[in-house]
Amino acid sequence: LTFTANSFAQLTTSPGSASSLVQNTLLGPGVTVSNISFSGASGALGQFSSNTNLGISSGIVMTTGTIANNGDGPQGPNDQPSSGVDNNYPGYSRLSQLAGTTTFNASILEFDFVPYSDSVKFRYVFGSEEYPEYVGTQFNDVFAFYISGPGIPGGSQNIAQLPNGGG
Repeated sequence: LTFTANSFAQLTTSPGSASSLVQNTLLGPGVTVSNISFSGASGALGQFSSNTNLGISSGIVMTTGTIANNGDGPQGPNDQPSSGVDNNYPGYSRLSQLAGTTTFNASILEFDFVPYSDSVKFRYVFGSEEYPEYVGTQFNDVFAFYISGPGIPGGSQNIAQLPNGGG
C-alpha cells in the first residue's frame, strides 16, 4: 500500500516592534509611513515566515493570544480553559459592533501612509482556531481591515472580504 498526502509546515514566528514590522515587512517601496501604533498585548504582534498553504510566505502576524511558536504555531484564546493564552486585554468597539457582542483581547495596528502611485494593494489572511465550529456562537473571532482617507466612501471603510465577496 502507498499513501500520498499534501502536508504543510507550521508558521515560524518572531517578535518585532510595530514600527519595524510596518516599515520593513508590511510596506514595500513607494510608500511614506508615519504615526505607527499598536494596541494589544506585546506578545500578540510579530512577523512570520511559512511554508504553508496560506498563499503568503511572510508578513505580520497579529493574534488575540500569543505569536510564541510552541511547537504548533501561534495560539489564541478559545472556549476551553487550557487551549490558548488570554491576554486580559480589552476588546475594540468597532469590532464589537461588527460582532454584535463584546470583544476581548483586541490587537490593533494603525498607521498613516502616502503611496507614490494611485493605488495600493494589501494581501492578508484571517485565521481562527474557532472557525468553523464556533461560527454564530459567543466564541466567534472577528477581523476587520479599516482604511480611511480622501476618496474613501464615508471617510472609513472595512475592506476585509470573505472569499465569496461578503463582508
